[in-house]
Amino acid sequence: GFNYYGTVGSNRDEFIMIRKMKNINWLDDEGRDQVQEAKK
Repeated sequence: GFNYYGTVGSNRDEFIMIRKMKNINWLDDEGRDQVQEAKK
């Protein structure tokens, strides 16, 4: 299956479009958070 956090169903395609537009920022923020957590 295709796993991701967010809405599912009729709004799924719209959510993915919005997520793709913000994808770079999301990856930057989550990447830094994950690295910091790993160093703890």
